[in-house]
Amino acid sequence: MMNDQQPAWDGRTGTAGGPAFGAALAAFAQEREVSHGRLAEATGMPLETVAAVLAGSQRVGISALARLALALRAKPIELLQKTAILSLQAYAFGLDPLFFLPEGPLRYDARIYMREINPRHQVPESDMTKRNPTLAAVRGDELLDALGKIEVELAYLLRVACQETGGTL
Repeated sequence: MMNDQQPAWDGRTGTAGGPAFGAALAAFAQEREVSHGRLAEATGMPLETVAAVLAGSQRVGISALARLALALRAKPIELLQKTAILSLQAYAFGLDPLFFLPEGPLRYDARIYMREINPRHQVPESDMTKRNPTLAAVRGDELLDALGKIEVELAYLLRVACQETGGTL
């Protein structure tokens, strides 16, 4: 764990939650004008459970995160950034913003792009994740539906990030 607070993502239990996650999710839902009822409907959870997630007292797994991404019309990396899982704090504690790119020329070129051509605080997901061969293969898979692709992408991104951070974000 990066600090004394509850982690937004705990790789050992495979769950997202806690006060920072709940507050960030609530703010993101409000920004996207998605009601708590719509979040409950999208995840298949009772409204009381969604309220507990938003309050930070309930944790959810990857399947719920994927359904939240669909409900909020968010790409996986965007959802992780907007819900305090891939926070600026995680990057400040040493997570490379390009953790999802393989070492070598691809990561080097992407770092130059981020610094010199398109300097933004958040990783430019649409510009960068398509360069990851694993994520490109998942997106091109004809057997997985849209929700399945989001689930696999989230699982991949979170696993690789946990490898870089020791298991929690």
